[in-house]
Amino acid sequence: MRLKIETASPGSTVVAGLTALVVGLPFDRSADDLGVPAVVAERLMAESRRVNFKAELGETVYAQGEGEQAWFALIGSGVSPRATSYRRVGSAVVKLARTLRVQSAVVRGTFIADRARYLAEGLALTGYAFDRYKNRTESERARLLSVVTIAGDETLAPAVKVGLETAESVCTARDLANEHPGRCTPEFLAEQARELAARYGFEATIRDEHQLIAEGFNLIMAVGQGSAQKPRLIHLTYRPAGAVKQRIVLVGKGVTYDSGGYSMKPAANQVNMHLDMGGAAAVLGAADAVGRLKPAGVEVHFIVPTVENLVSSNAFKLNEIVKAYNGATVEILNTDAEGRLILADALAYATKLEPDAIIDLATLTGACVVALGEETAGVFSNDNTLVSSFLDAAAAADESMWRMPLTERLDGALKSDFADMKNIGGKTAGAITAALFLKRFVGDTPWIHIDIAGPAMTEAEWEYINKGGTGFGVASLSEFVTRAGA
Repeated sequence: MRLKIETASPGSTVVAGLTALVVGLPFDRSADDLGVPAVVAERLMAESRRVNFKAELGETVYAQGEGEQAWFALIGSGVSPRATSYRRVGSAVVKLARTLRVQSAVVRGTFIADRARYLAEGLALTGYAFDRYKNRTESERARLLSVVTIAGDETLAPAVKVGLETAESVCTARDLANEHPGRCTPEFLAEQARELAARYGFEATIRDEHQLIAEGFNLIMAVGQGSAQKPRLIHLTYRPAGAVKQRIVLVGKGVTYDSGGYSMKPAANQVNMHLDMGGAAAVLGAADAVGRLKPAGVEVHFIVPTVENLVSSNAFKLNEIVKAYNGATVEILNTDAEGRLILADALAYATKLEPDAIIDLATLTGACVVALGEETAGVFSNDNTLVSSFLDAAAAADESMWRMPLTERLDGALKSDFADMKNIGGKTAGAITAALFLKRFVGDTPWIHIDIAGPAMTEAEWEYINKGGTGFGVASLSEFVTRAGA
């Protein structure tokens, strides 16, 4: 389900259901300043005094209106809010509308373009629901919020459009991540990539298992060989209309189901392992955003190695030694450390494109979740200038990321007696040794690895993030790519 977001001039707005959400008015304004019927204004001011309403970010008071225009509310935007804070204002609007069980809402306030953009993003992201498999009665559907109108002058429309395009791409990633594993297979992701290519005019190359074997993508094949659903390597290319200033490669881990292989996860830990392709979802969501926004000056490659990691008589085993795409040999000591294996082949392939930067995203390690929690991604990089630019973009996208160290002396934990390296380090610093493993496959190319094991999924709704796949990373990648070509 997608929430419909519209813009309209304040005078032309036809109000139905939840009538006027007046955003960010200070609690000490007089009733005459609220822009609502006098009797409702008095009720709102009385309720504001009763609960000591201070217009803090997301704080809400509301009062009942008259007749068809049933509810009026004030939503706080905080003191001196950042523009991105308006995502949380939008989230509060949607949640209140749901509480009051209305089908439509109108938001009125004093908006500049940036605030309107992020308000629209917050509305759309909070209004998202993955409900295609839920059967609802007519009465249930009648109580669902379906449309929100942002009331403002016509200058807001372009900014709102950018916000909605970004939100739609995040929701595209959420749809991919939330799709159940019986449907979302490697070939399913390949089909979605082909549709993106057709929609936006991207170049598309999808390698099947025969091509992967012939070209030496042995780590991808090793992880995927235990499943009847064979691996794919997706490669989409966006080329701008004018001159190219930067060439960027985005790589996303696409394990569409992870049992752990012979290093099998306990049953409880296999729940939600269809979300182990959160990196792939983010990269394909970013492809959707780039296709919509068409940034100038930057060529972007979207690469997704995608597999199922299952157990069968054909599955790869512990102590196997596999030659990677770049010729390095890897001893397998844990089949549940599979994401770094498929990324290694994809990263080695990405370097052949001679990019200015490679960024990979992966739900890679539980160790990163232990270190940073559920809402923050760990960022590793071999290039200070690149990572600084990216973290600025992530801050603008309101996605929590924290740079982690690439402690070189820990690289020895990957030493193997029988191959060039093994695929796991020791018992400690698991997120760092995983990043150091990947670093071996990028050479001197400026590179960022983002471990999104925490924020790629959530079991509880918070702010404008819905339960399930979050689409984390799409907004940051879109922001970074747009800036790179500017």
